[in-house]
Amino acid sequence: MLCRLHFSPSATLASRLGTMRTLWPYSESIFTEMPTVEKIREFMNSFEQLLSSQGAAAAERAPSTGTALTQGSGEGFSVCQDVKDFSPEQLSVKVVGRKVVLVGQKETQSTDETGSFSYKYEVLKREWDVPEEVDAEALTCSLSKEGQLRIEAPRLALPAASERNVPIQRGRL
Repeated sequence: MLCRLHFSPSATLASRLGTMRTLWPYSESIFTEMPTVEKIREFMNSFEQLLSSQGAAAAERAPSTGTALTQGSGEGFSVCQDVKDFSPEQLSVKVVGRKVVLVGQKETQSTDETGSFSYKYEVLKREWDVPEEVDAEALTCSLSKEGQLRIEAPRLALPAASERNVPIQRGRL
């Protein structure tokens, strides 16, 4: 609801009400020191550039923990996952429907010389869809000495075309 004070261009609310007291030690508006939208955008852009440059540098320094997936026309299904931080006993590979699920779980407990106790629990979980043309029942896994887990499945073999005679039936057309 508007009153006559809103329509008065020269008079301010303070001049009409007299001396005002606030609970804040600073009596000016809190909005005078707020950055403008342009300054906020500049800050966010510079922050995004900083993060992306640090992310690229970290990716160059860090060892590869990624996954390589190859699905060629004649090769079937093949996945290679870096699992060097896990022992074979800590890994599990399952086929659930048309998905391959890799789960790695590791617990580490330690006590230092001051008696402080630390507990660390790590979980690695990856899922891949198995294409329809791949035989998921023939899936195999192998672990290299370097800690690379390879999961492979061949393409489904097409049934051999057996030769048969097709009889010609005489009848009405």
